[in-house]
Amino acid sequence: MSFNLFVNRFFVKGAVFFILFLVIWQLSACRKERFMSGNDLALEFETDTLRFDTVFTDMGTATRKFKVYNPYNRTLQVKNIRLGGGSGSDFNLNVDGLAGTSFDNVEIPANDSIYIFANVRVDPNNGDALRTDSVIFDSGGDLQYVQLEAYGWNAIYIGQRGYLTRFTNVNLTLSPDTPYVFFGYIAFDSNSVLTIPGGTEIFMFGGPTTRPGDRALLYIGDNSTLKINVGGDLNNPVEFKTHRLEADYQELPFQHGGLYLSRNSINNQIHGCIIRNAVDGIIVDSLANNHPTPKLEIINSKIFNTDRSSILSRQGSILAINSILANSNQFGLISIRGGIYDFRHCTIVNYGTNPFVGHSEPSLSLRDFEVLYDNQGNEIGVNVFDVYADFKNCVIHGSKNEEVELSKYFNSTATWNYSFDNCLMKLDTFNTGLNNIVRNQNPLFEDIENYAYAPDSVISPLVNRGINIGVLNDIMGKARDGNPDIGAFEF
Repeated sequence: MSFNLFVNRFFVKGAVFFILFLVIWQLSACRKERFMSGNDLALEFETDTLRFDTVFTDMGTATRKFKVYNPYNRTLQVKNIRLGGGSGSDFNLNVDGLAGTSFDNVEIPANDSIYIFANVRVDPNNGDALRTDSVIFDSGGDLQYVQLEAYGWNAIYIGQRGYLTRFTNVNLTLSPDTPYVFFGYIAFDSNSVLTIPGGTEIFMFGGPTTRPGDRALLYIGDNSTLKINVGGDLNNPVEFKTHRLEADYQELPFQHGGLYLSRNSINNQIHGCIIRNAVDGIIVDSLANNHPTPKLEIINSKIFNTDRSSILSRQGSILAINSILANSNQFGLISIRGGIYDFRHCTIVNYGTNPFVGHSEPSLSLRDFEVLYDNQGNEIGVNVFDVYADFKNCVIHGSKNEEVELSKYFNSTATWNYSFDNCLMKLDTFNTGLNNIVRNQNPLFEDIENYAYAPDSVISPLVNRGINIGVLNDIMGKARDGNPDIGAFEF
């Protein structure tokens, strides 16, 4: 071996050993000084009070969270994080994926943060009351606190998740004094009447699930009737909405199944009602035996933030006055298999302002057919039915170029009898059945992002552009003048 080769190998080995020594020394030093310590350490918090707003008794609530910050340049080990109420608390914590009421030696990296998750379950025997507790942080110095607050709210529970609850031959009137939570399929059948007075709140249990019965649905069956706030308006509405009370969920569709008016239901009246967060707000099934009265009379009502439609009708018969169908992933009103439709002073719109709701279809779709499929999804036939539709003093508008779709099946022999009178409409190529139309003008609503569809000023093209058709008041009970405005509101 040459002298130069020996020297090179010697220096290479020496360098390797030196580097290993430095690494081991640094790791050892890190272990010795891994965590900060001292009596003057203080964490920082995203909030000093975590509020849960309203919580249904015995149902628990969605999880709330807050951040805990380590403001130092070295890792901080929190000696203990615990609930002040311990195991007897109404609250529960989750820290680093572990659920419980007390946690030891929780590490927070330098200049970093962790989430603390909290939820609450309210004892139904305690009724309406404020529940409080605190999360206590012991970092070696003075104790620090984040307060927890939840208001427990009693409710009446009807139905069972995943099951059918059937009421037959009953006359049931709900009370506006206590909210209701509906679970599963709730059916009123065989000569039943469900009456819901103004001011009643109904929270429909559900969520974005496909399991049968997981989304609450109200079904009105044979020879049965739904009467909601008859004679009322939106000053004291009945509300159907998601059971999730957090602000984030109020915008979401697809949370529950809405209302289903079956083929043999009769004389359904929905007045002064708000329906939101549904798959379909209302499904109106086929007209049975050419019943002379409308299957659905909907007045002074608002349906919005739905997944498929505000109203889905299958050869239904609907009288709609002063009502708003807005902000659906697909349709405001869709009619298949024809039907009979009389809409007066209604607002049917979609602007795609909700990030959770798209605008894939026109706001209004009328069709004279229904395609039939077998169990394998193969088309086996088509049913075709007559269409009778009359829209007076209505707004049909949105962000699409064409907000009206009339779809006639190929070689259909169905009768089409329709008209649009004194309406404001968003149109492209559609040009039939129109009389005195305000075409493609901005209606100048108050605030479409917050679903406020009243004219914002006297210069709105809706103001004084309707005709007198005997609708004396608007959706809020305000008197209409001799030159009424188009749409559900009178300016």
